[in-house]
Amino acid sequence: MNSSLVGNQSGRPFCLLAISYLETINFCLLEVVIIVFLMVLIISGNIIVIFVFHCAPLLNHHTTSYFIQTMAYADLLVGVSCLVPSLSLLHYPIVLSESLVCQIFGYVVSVLKSVSMASLACISIDRYIAITKPLTYNTLVTPWRLRICILTIWLYSCLVFLPSFHWGKPGYHGDVFQWCASSWNTDPYFTLFIVVMLYAPAAFIVCFTYFNIFRICQQHTKEINERRVRFSSQDGEAGDAQPCPDKRYAMVLFRITSVFYILWLPYIIYFLLESSNVYSNRVASFLTTWLAISNSFCNCVIYSLSNSVFQKGLKRLSGAICASCARQRVAKDSSTSRSKRSSNGCHV
Repeated sequence: MNSSLVGNQSGRPFCLLAISYLETINFCLLEVVIIVFLMVLIISGNIIVIFVFHCAPLLNHHTTSYFIQTMAYADLLVGVSCLVPSLSLLHYPIVLSESLVCQIFGYVVSVLKSVSMASLACISIDRYIAITKPLTYNTLVTPWRLRICILTIWLYSCLVFLPSFHWGKPGYHGDVFQWCASSWNTDPYFTLFIVVMLYAPAAFIVCFTYFNIFRICQQHTKEINERRVRFSSQDGEAGDAQPCPDKRYAMVLFRITSVFYILWLPYIIYFLLESSNVYSNRVASFLTTWLAISNSFCNCVIYSLSNSVFQKGLKRLSGAICASCARQRVAKDSSTSRSKRSSNGCHV
């Protein structure tokens, strides 16, 4: 970023959102509240998803579960990494230099978000293959190939952002650090490199697959309704046209994709504008960054809760936890009553 984001030298803490600074509090209040709130949501939400997948073996029979779990682990690490800027904003001492911490934090979060974005694209490809080639799906999508694909996602994400240490800032994940905001500038060529190698392919894959999925589902719905009307007219009964389940699933995918782009589009647009020296604003930088990071919580909620098998696993898990708590309460009450009876017997 440019020098307009450099904190003042009057002894006040460096705060991207200047409105958050209070004279009685020696840290960036609003930034800390936003980051800690997102951190708690992201960590708790993804831990629940991972726990349910490990406790519900039936979920592992679905190929999309591999990518959902990969996305959940990546998003969980995003939430854990948010502890770094929150401690920095609270002015905890940092052992390493601020520039190194800033670069490492920016690189790690960028890699994790790349894994999440690539996983979303792979889920769309998986669903596209399942709908377009249902007969050969099991032979095309095997557990071994899924593991290779997941490993490739992690390696590719690590490599594509590796030049950021020498080329330029990969995004705005580290701008809560003063060095990141004032000294670590974005490079237009590196921005173009990231767009070509990551953002554009992922967006194209998601749009292409979901558009064709929705189109195929509409075609299937039309064919099913025509057959239903034809057979009902032959039997002399009036048949009402009803949508098939594929269309409802396509609408779920459409809502999921819409939420993803709503949260990520402001970040990408601002990234491009700032890199080309068209527009820069520290408030916009902070808000678009953490709006995109909030997708780590939305991913686990939308993708997992839209899965009926996951919902059953979550209900069973919550039921088992409630039953365990009830048994512990009953055991505690019974032991308390026995101790009271024994104490009463001693005083007789």
